Amino acid sequence: MFLWTFPFIHYIIGFSKKGNYMESIYNLSACIPAELVDEIRKNGKEWDDRHVYRVAKRGEIDEIGFLNSYEEALYDNRSCEDDLTEIGTYSTSCYLTPKRPRKFMKFLKKKFFESYPQPIIIHGNTICGLSQITKERILDYPDDEHIDWWIYQGSYDKLIVEFEVFEEFGSERSVK
Repeated sequence: MFLWTFPFIHYIIGFSKKGNYMESIYNLSACIPAELVDEIRKNGKEWDDRHVYRVAKRGEIDEIGFLNSYEEALYDNRSCEDDLTEIGTYSTSCYLTPKRPRKFMKFLKKKFFESYPQPIIIHGNTICGLSQITKERILDYPDDEHIDWWIYQGSYDKLIVEFEVFEEFGSERSVK
């Protein structure tokens, strides 16, 4: 078996009784501890047709709006309060409906308006990564609609094109 590497993608070339096979393995975020990557691959699945909603706190559809929880804490120069041994800490949180993102936008308005004056709800499909309904892994998780999404490295350009604004801060109705 050989490991052949291109930027962001590893190819495993192996041999079986039926001949050669090549399987691509996309890299997950470099911040994920190596001991958790196998657990993420075991739990997460590629769901290109899973439609999700997410709050982009800074009001833009850009790479920062798709950072996972751990990366976002580092970006904001704050400590990560989450359990660093739980794979959800290294996922980008999304929801199956806009209900929870709307609640979160109200929270931002009350508590963090100066830091995030124009958040938006964005929506699109969980392409370019692995995702899982959190409750499938954590049975007593309180939110049935929460999705953990582990985005592949080098995929942000595709996500920025795929996702659209669903609702702007302070609007009473959806943009789309």
